[in-house]
Amino acid sequence: MWQYNNPVNIIFGEKKINEIQKITEKKKYILITSDFIFKEYLNEILNSINAPQLIYSKINPNPDYEDLILLMDFLSKINFHNIDFILAIGGGSVMDSAKVIAAFKDNKKLLTDFIKRNKPPLIYDPIDLITVPTTSGSSSELTCWATIWDKASNKKFSLSHTKLYPKTAIIDPTLLLNKPKQLTISTGLDALSHSMESIWNINANPISAFHGIQGARLVLENLPMLANDLNNLELRTNLALACIHAGLAFSNTKTAISHNISYPITLEFGIQHGIACSFSLPFIMRSMKGINEIAEQRLKKIFNNDLDVSSVLLLNKLRSLGVPLNLNELNITKQKWDLIVSESFDGERGKNFLGNKEAFDKACKEMSVF
Repeated sequence: MWQYNNPVNIIFGEKKINEIQKITEKKKYILITSDFIFKEYLNEILNSINAPQLIYSKINPNPDYEDLILLMDFLSKINFHNIDFILAIGGGSVMDSAKVIAAFKDNKKLLTDFIKRNKPPLIYDPIDLITVPTTSGSSSELTCWATIWDKASNKKFSLSHTKLYPKTAIIDPTLLLNKPKQLTISTGLDALSHSMESIWNINANPISAFHGIQGARLVLENLPMLANDLNNLELRTNLALACIHAGLAFSNTKTAISHNISYPITLEFGIQHGIACSFSLPFIMRSMKGINEIAEQRLKKIFNNDLDVSSVLLLNKLRSLGVPLNLNELNITKQKWDLIVSESFDGERGKNFLGNKEAFDKACKEMSVF
């Protein structure tokens, strides 16, 4: 028995950003974005049929609790009862920030209770979301959760509610052009991790697995070429499709062990999220050999090979993209690594993993992570 659901209306194609004109007509909305994106599309946004009621363009990567408090202060002048939806144009951090506002509006107490006081999030009548991704990585435009960081306490939180699925996602590959190489690689590897994490997952089902396999294959086939040809629209389009597959996959399963391993590596060592959650993928892939027959057969379809060979092929792909693949390159001690891994297997996302720590440790040793 299984079930699959994703309620987001996807509008995909070149120049589809122009659909914003139709969606915003006669509507009252807030625009949340980042300075870089806002400057790039300033004229299109401000010259639209119906300009936003308010614009916030100061979203930083990995939205922190303190950043979100500032955002709520800025939005306190708005009467949210008169707002039809929030328009989020940007990467995962922009969309996650928009989801926090959709959930809590300008109520700082609700956010503080959730982050600082360990209370369940109280979400009443969330505001509708329209999302326009400008990177291919987080797939936040297709999920119902948002990542919130609390750097002061070295913690990461996941806000989740079924009504936080965006109403519509406009995915326009032309918006992905001219993105820097490192950002392209890191976000692409995030999509790869989401795809693979959905396969070795206790919540996997045939539909999510299909999307996970397709997403992984598209990233691995296109990202290495795109890294050396950043303005290739065909490759950008393929990566956008990969990100859709990844989102449709892990929106039903959530992430698993590689993401749990990644969070302290990002918080404590400053390694970009996409790199932090992808470097462990070859070791996890190998560790699945003989553990779960269904997951193993699905993983074999990524490279059409057994997991010993596939894990090496994956490691070589990551190496070609400049991903650090051992503790020396990550500047992490063996003692620290053992602590991270142990805590990750005990964590919420670690418990989504079909495999086990013993097989993972063995695979890490065989593939020289130490």
